[in-house]
Amino acid sequence: MKRQKNLLILGGVLVALCAVIAIVSGVEKHIDKISTVSEDIVNIDADALTQISWTADSKTLTFVKGDDGWTQSGDDAFPVDQEKINNLLEHFAPLTASFVIEDVEDFGQYGLDDPTATLTTVDGDTTLQFGTYSTMDSKRYVTLGDDTVYLIDDDVTEELSTDHDDFMQTDAVPDYDTIDSIVATGETAFTASYLPDETHTYTDDYDYYAVDGDSYTALADSKIKSFITKLKNLDYTDYLTYRASTADLSVYGMDAPTETFTVTYTKDKEQGSFALAFAKGKDDGNYYFRMGDSEIICKMDEDDYNDITATTADTLRPDEALSLDWDSVTSVEFTLDDTTYTITHKGDKYTLDGAEVDFDDIQSAVDGLDINTYNTETSNKKQEIAVTVHLDNKDYPTLTLCAYQYDGENCLVALNDTTLGFAKRSLVVDLQEAVNAVVLGGK
Repeated sequence: MKRQKNLLILGGVLVALCAVIAIVSGVEKHIDKISTVSEDIVNIDADALTQISWTADSKTLTFVKGDDGWTQSGDDAFPVDQEKINNLLEHFAPLTASFVIEDVEDFGQYGLDDPTATLTTVDGDTTLQFGTYSTMDSKRYVTLGDDTVYLIDDDVTEELSTDHDDFMQTDAVPDYDTIDSIVATGETAFTASYLPDETHTYTDDYDYYAVDGDSYTALADSKIKSFITKLKNLDYTDYLTYRASTADLSVYGMDAPTETFTVTYTKDKEQGSFALAFAKGKDDGNYYFRMGDSEIICKMDEDDYNDITATTADTLRPDEALSLDWDSVTSVEFTLDDTTYTITHKGDKYTLDGAEVDFDDIQSAVDGLDINTYNTETSNKKQEIAVTVHLDNKDYPTLTLCAYQYDGENCLVALNDTTLGFAKRSLVVDLQEAVNAVVLGGK
């Protein structure tokens, strides 16, 4: 009886052992074969391709190529960025694998039973399924639909966005070498022209001028560039529609914009232009802009709208009341309290009544006298200081700058009897004190 019991136990152990062996043998039979390769698994001919489609996160995006390039399937009006589609296709021309896994039976272990994304082409009849990303190898699993899985170094799933906005041809300020002109029309109007070879003022620091008939007013190069940068940095992706109708233009105020800026530029010796219109919505009170006759209407915030539409010739003028090349200054006369003092300049020396003086603080005060608001007001109040500069300049031999009392915060500044605008009173006081320190000495 005991012997019979032992035989039964041994028999059970043998059955269990056979089962384990069978399982192990079965597992061994299905071990995937992995090899290192450098194999182009796909090489899409972009010229021959007529359709490409991909699905990710249960969303599908399809683009079709016709005589005029790529369009979005089902939405011919959508402005497709041709370069972005071509850049996407470059990832597949070719797509190279660094590992191949053959005789795969369990695609689930590679995330291919429920692919992260699937890409299909027409005319190439290619279907690619993308599985999980191997963080250990920094590679993505992919299959062409057979029993082979590949590991690719280029994780192209990052390029397969199903948001069509990522493939939209938005409007943009073009690249340029020089801005040749800005013409503003609307509530304010002006023309700014690039005239680097013409002489319209006493200094060569300015290349841009506001032109009004035969009148030329110097503008700050830096402010012109800053204004164009503001236009360039607008958010051209925050659009409301890319198929604006006549009715839409009216709703968004684009039938009668507040302001339109037409910019002419040169790039690689070729001239081009663009226009940007700005308006306030008639019903919603929001702010919008549009490039040229584009059907794309974009939204902008109130601060940017106010900043841009408030741009005038005056806001583009230089901050400094005087922009002097001190090497060309031969002498300077300062009038304080009806007394005039003349300081002469030769070489690197400034002299008053034949004695050398330290002119640094005066020079800094003159250079630092900025106009904070340009205007055309006049003043009948006391003159605080007058500065007459004599230049070695046959076209502009003399400049006279006067500062007059205005209120507790500002003085009114004029150059050659033409009002510039307001300067902070504190800056005028700085100039007065710097002059007094030199001309009065220890008195």
